[in-house]
Amino acid sequence: MSQQFDLRQVLLDSFNKTGVEWHIKGVVNGKGNLYTVSNDTKLISKVFELVAFPIIIEAVEPYIEKWESEERQTVYPDLTLVVAGDLPNKIAIDIKSTYRKASNRAGFTLGSYTAYMRPPFTKNIRYPYTQYREHWIVGFIYSRVPGVEPEVVNISNIDKVIAPITDVELIIREKWQIASDRPGSGNTTNIGSITEIEGLREGKGVFTKFEEKGKEIFEDYWRNFDRNPPRKYKSVDEYLAWRKEHPTTS
Repeated sequence: MSQQFDLRQVLLDSFNKTGVEWHIKGVVNGKGNLYTVSNDTKLISKVFELVAFPIIIEAVEPYIEKWESEERQTVYPDLTLVVAGDLPNKIAIDIKSTYRKASNRAGFTLGSYTAYMRPPFTKNIRYPYTQYREHWIVGFIYSRVPGVEPEVVNISNIDKVIAPITDVELIIREKWQIASDRPGSGNTTNIGSITEIEGLREGKGVFTKFEEKGKEIFEDYWRNFDRNPPRKYKSVDEYLAWRKEHPTTS
């Protein structure tokens, strides 16, 4: 059992080997009836979770001591991997999905910045935040198919059913690598990702320009980001100026 392994490559290899085709069409009951699904984002998100979980678990089991899934909706993360060795010995995996806003734009929400990232690091998280050494996003970007409505058809007619989503792309990156310096859309206390799909693919978020200090600055930025306006900073540049004036603020 190895304490260090290339999680991203392990997962990419597993998804490629499995050869998942994301032509999600519906749910089948015991009588052979197919209940088709629409492109409702919450429903599609759950389907991605159901399909991705066993692929992830099978891929990582040779490298870890155990894994734990989270059933509570408001508790982070979706999946905790426990590896051998001293603390921090846990890896967080969150499964996310989002639809393309344009051919080259999409965005994920990356979890709360007002809960477990802040002292005492225990709010709405399975284990204390300080026990996790890595935080990963397994993300799916898809295009919606317009005009697809729910219906009930016999399973023998599945080829005639139009899937509600298409062009699914897999993104696997550490959270800090794809984070922006702005909250997610709307009135939310979630961290927003960058929205350029190429940047998501390559893991070129706002904080990666700081190279080896990127993760540390990402965490400090969001740990001190004000929930409500007026905020002491609203961008990385403003944060750097604030931090220079307040070097000892935790």
